[in-house]
Amino acid sequence: MLVTLNSAYYDILEVSPTATHAQIKTAYYKQSFIYHPDKNAGSEEAAFRFSQISEAYRVLGNKALRRKYDRNGFAKQKQLI
Repeated sequence: MLVTLNSAYYDILEVSPTATHAQIKTAYYKQSFIYHPDKNAGSEEAAFRFSQISEAYRVLGNKALRRKYDRNGFAKQKQLI
């Protein structure tokens, strides 16, 4: 998957930057179910992917943090969490 600088969290959740809150939430639940560590015991790749998905949802699922992320993009994402 190609991760662009301004849409990394959107790419992780596989939604567009114009996605609604409901679409983001649905994408999070679908992917977290697939990559949850309890379903993939011992898989470091699944654990890493799950942490990425959780971080992306933590930002995009919060209206204020999503606005900041959309305004400042990837370069500032570490300051959001």
